[in-house]
Amino acid sequence: MTDSNSNSTAGQTDPAASQPPYATAPAPYQVVTAEQRAIWETKGKRALGFGAAWLIGGVLITTITYSQAQGGGVYVVAWGPALYGIYRIVTGLLLLNKSQSGGTQ
Repeated sequence: MTDSNSNSTAGQTDPAASQPPYATAPAPYQVVTAEQRAIWETKGKRALGFGAAWLIGGVLITTITYSQAQGGGVYVVAWGPALYGIYRIVTGLLLLNKSQSGGTQ
């Protein structure tokens, strides 16, 4: 009597059964195209540029207002723009890294 769960004959193996189900090609939404890498690179470079501008702006505002208040007075520590600039720089670097590594992060 044969086992009802066995669909192959003796000595033959089913090629579909020998491969695990997760060994198939990745789904289309998981494949990173060259166009997507180019978009990530462009966004990363733009984020670096804007981040540097925000950081420099925050440092300039702080420096200028501090130099004006040397004799006594009020000055502004623009930590918000500087912090936002650092955030944008880090995000830009991560996007550039993602575009170069193929998006496997």
